[in-house]
Amino acid sequence: MKAAQISGFGGPEMFRLTEVPTPSAGPGEVLIRLRAAGLNRADINIREGRFAESPPPPMTLGVEGAGEVAALGEGVTAFTVGDRVAINPMKFCAQCPPCLDGRDSECLHMRVVGEHFDGTYAQYIALPERLLIPAPERLGYHELAVGIVPYMTAWHMLKTRGQVRAGETVLVVGAGSGVGTAAVQVAKALGAKVIATTSSDRKQEQVRALGADEVVDYRAEPDFHEAVRKLTGGAGADVVHETVGAATVQKSILAARHGGRVLGMGSHTGRTAEIDLWSLYRREITFLGCHLSNRAEIAEFLPLLADGSLTPVIDSVYPFDAAVEAQARLDAPDRFGKVVLSID
Repeated sequence: MKAAQISGFGGPEMFRLTEVPTPSAGPGEVLIRLRAAGLNRADINIREGRFAESPPPPMTLGVEGAGEVAALGEGVTAFTVGDRVAINPMKFCAQCPPCLDGRDSECLHMRVVGEHFDGTYAQYIALPERLLIPAPERLGYHELAVGIVPYMTAWHMLKTRGQVRAGETVLVVGAGSGVGTAAVQVAKALGAKVIATTSSDRKQEQVRALGADEVVDYRAEPDFHEAVRKLTGGAGADVVHETVGAATVQKSILAARHGGRVLGMGSHTGRTAEIDLWSLYRREITFLGCHLSNRAEIAEFLPLLADGSLTPVIDSVYPFDAAVEAQARLDAPDRFGKVVLSID
């Protein structure tokens, strides 16, 4: 089979389309003929050698993907050949105490597709049956490939960890990203008022079209927390959805109201940041670290994908042999939403 692999650490030019052995489905596994892969910022960290847990190159990246069942391993009962599926990238053990308690995203032996082992930039992948998600009929392969991970993240942050309630004000920082576009939609689905930060007139229009009530241009107003306070009568947002990292985390804290919640996940502008502790302590801010969701949470938002209440936002689609160009687009400042690699 063909796979788009990195031959070493560096920029997008490290990708090569190459022939590799086709995997087979072992006991409890399903062989998936991939039709599309979603690009993720984790790909950049791995490609640049900033993720110590990844195996050395050559490696097939790709956290997100969708396709159809090509073959079944022994003991598989939930799927048949030809079924359309999306991938839950968290390979949990299903045996440790958190897994047995239904908290599979807290698995003690968690490994992630495309991070700890070869991922979805390939024609085929073999995965445990429990990692597959039946595809809503209304979504094509491109939408399926990018319709799980962003909503897993946003739903876990806002619904589960943040416990957003109808009528609250949610600030989405960096609303033009894949998870940012998902967060705007999820916050609205939960009944919140949404303030979003983004850049350029075009992106502001796109964020408003997703449901944002107010939009702050962080380039025109780099101290976006001050703009948020003006928009909330001086109080600040009830909840802040923060995924940018070092460049914005302190301003996100300042944008929250007294007693507010800051939900943090993501660090593409840096994993370490200087924080004014008094801005947390004196204002009694709750800072909650977040990651991906468990299967129960996926079951909660999947009907909203199925009926169109949540709609994956796609920036661009690239052919399989254009992984270099797709990776370059992933890091482009004018990107809005997800980049897809088509494997048809």
